[in-house]
Amino acid sequence: MTLVLLDLDGVLRAFGPDDPIEDAHGLPRGVLARTAFALAGPAILGEVADARWRREVVDALAVDFGEAKARSAVAAWSRVGEVVPEALALVRRVRARHRVALFSNATDRLAADLRVLGLDRELDDVVTSAELGAAKPGPEAFRKALARLGVPAAETVFCDDRADNAAGAVAVGIDGVHTPDAVALHAALHARGLLDG
Repeated sequence: MTLVLLDLDGVLRAFGPDDPIEDAHGLPRGVLARTAFALAGPAILGEVADARWRREVVDALAVDFGEAKARSAVAAWSRVGEVVPEALALVRRVRARHRVALFSNATDRLAADLRVLGLDRELDDVVTSAELGAAKPGPEAFRKALARLGVPAAETVFCDDRADNAAGAVAVGIDGVHTPDAVALHAALHARGLLDG
């Protein structure tokens, strides 16, 4: 049995653009993601809680835009996103014969997001960078994820919408595939015979 290891954002979950949120709050376009991701490192590695990270984003934005506007904008930006239906359909087909797990660079909020999205019932296991203390595309992150899941690299297929993460998987012996959309995910799984049966 092959382990199919999937990224979350850009593979199974999608977010709408930030532009409408920024426009509604009178913020420059791109400032939410730029500020949030600049501060995300400790939360992604599990060193601080998700709530603290988001508070730090509010504080950083408040310097230029005011507390109330920053708080409202970050609350709107903190949406859970939406399941990509085509990708979920593929997961269900693969799970008929193979184990499917999620491996995401994510904060300690991920479990709650998966419950809201209903994805907690669609996966066999979930591994996050916050739990491991290591993030993709670093080799340590993949080695720790495989150890946690109890599966060797040679029996694992990993799909991610970021090419650098797929390359990181390849570097440790995993069959890493860049899948920037559901069409690419289908092609990757089909080519490996994981949708048969």
